Amino acid sequence: MPATLPQGAKGGIMRTISVGLRRIFAATSIGAMLALISAAFPIPSALASHVSCGDTITADTTLDSDLVNCPNNGLVIGADDITLNLNGHTIDGNDALVEPCPENEFCDIGIANDGHNGVRIVGSGIVRQFAVGVLVVGARRNGVLRLTTDENVFAGIILVNAARSRVRGNTSTRNSGPDSGVGIVLFRSDDNRIADNTASRNAELGIHLIQADDNHIGNNRVRANPEDGIILQGHDNQIVRNSVVLNAITVTLFTDNAHASGNVIRRNRVRRAPRGGIGIDRAIVRTVVKRNHVFGAGVDGIRVGNPRTTLTRNEARNNGRLGINAVEGVIDGGGNRASGNGDPRQCVNVTCQ
Repeated sequence: MPATLPQGAKGGIMRTISVGLRRIFAATSIGAMLALISAAFPIPSALASHVSCGDTITADTTLDSDLVNCPNNGLVIGADDITLNLNGHTIDGNDALVEPCPENEFCDIGIANDGHNGVRIVGSGIVRQFAVGVLVVGARRNGVLRLTTDENVFAGIILVNAARSRVRGNTSTRNSGPDSGVGIVLFRSDDNRIADNTASRNAELGIHLIQADDNHIGNNRVRANPEDGIILQGHDNQIVRNSVVLNAITVTLFTDNAHASGNVIRRNRVRRAPRGGIGIDRAIVRTVVKRNHVFGAGVDGIRVGNPRTTLTRNEARNNGRLGINAVEGVIDGGGNRASGNGDPRQCVNVTCQ
């Protein structure tokens, strides 16, 4: 059923995002989450290291204590080119959403950055029990580094209209709400690097790219999410060297209005996906699937629905049905291997050793 949006958060960029997400994923609650957020936040500012729940950070800041049971937002970024260092501390929400969220205010965000460039959020701290752990909107050159975001309602980390940013070395786990819960989300965010993160045991998805182009998703550990491990809609993304284990579906590329082409899925380690390993939608074009290892999927190891896909040197073993199930006319790059799969043919429309 479509998500029901709470009142508030009308107008501006966040309304556009909310409407877009509801149109693309009517069955999820991400649209409801984004409706909690809008473009202004009249909150007191803080310059020193001792801060309180709801403060706005306008200078380099290192936390000297935990923030506990914040009734609304945790901290808000209020300037370009600053560093917020959690210094091992926790920013903790009260595990209850503000409803309705007033118009023109952020609500229930652990750390929020609306449009400030060159910001680094670091420090091996924990952000937990908010609607969203870390939210970056309309900003460039941000870094979200070495945080733990857990037990947030909608998602651990979300980038919206963000570019040239790094999300690296984070653990995003057990993010869970009614019909929601994603580790890391990129929405209309291009040229970012999502690397060396762990996204595990979230209520739905590990890593979710929505209309996101030219991103590098590499060396992440995506484990035990009950829906997709990595799901992608976008152009020219690199999905490289990820370990994706025990998710219902492991790596999925799909399209809305033909928005997905030129993606590369390379050197990923895929294990024990009950509903399928790597899946390419029939409307996806110019995809390269190369040197992946797909073992123990409940159905097909690799399933390709579009002939403009190149399959090269993949290994698919001990999957429930076929090792590689490709449409007729697919581009066979050679060197694919398959054995021990449930279907004795092992591969269809591509040669497997």
